[in-house]
Amino acid sequence: MATKTILIPTDFCVASLNTLKLALASYIDQPTRVVLIYAEYPDNSITELLFYSAENRIKALVTNEFKEALEIIKNRFEGKLLDISIELLTMNTNGYLNNYVDANKINEIYLPKTYQLKPAKNGFNPLPILKKAKVPVTEINWGTDYKQSEQEQLIALFI
Repeated sequence: MATKTILIPTDFCVASLNTLKLALASYIDQPTRVVLIYAEYPDNSITELLFYSAENRIKALVTNEFKEALEIIKNRFEGKLLDISIELLTMNTNGYLNNYVDANKINEIYLPKTYQLKPAKNGFNPLPILKKAKVPVTEINWGTDYKQSEQEQLIALFI
């Protein structure tokens, strides 16, 4: 069976991983690779650009709760989930996105239908551009309780 690669936006909140959980649950036994993306414009400062590292930026954004949530999902879908990578999307244009999709061999994009991504400083909402991608886009509807703590959202991933 062919491996499928899916792309899912995140804001590094545990709740944003519900889209991933539901997307993986929709595949019966198909091996899947996941690319989580966070959309952020790079800083314009020359000093910042000289020392910019996407890997370091991702490390700065990932919380312990988010790491725990990813481990829960990896364990829950063990055997089906081949890999999860986290990448930065740094431009907000169709051409850039389509090149990114081609380069990463993305087969499908999953978006939250009602959840509002909450990007940090310099972050932007990638949903409008992702909806225009040249690969199939599936919106997943799931409710969220914005009053829940990260720990409560983490527990909800078990359900």
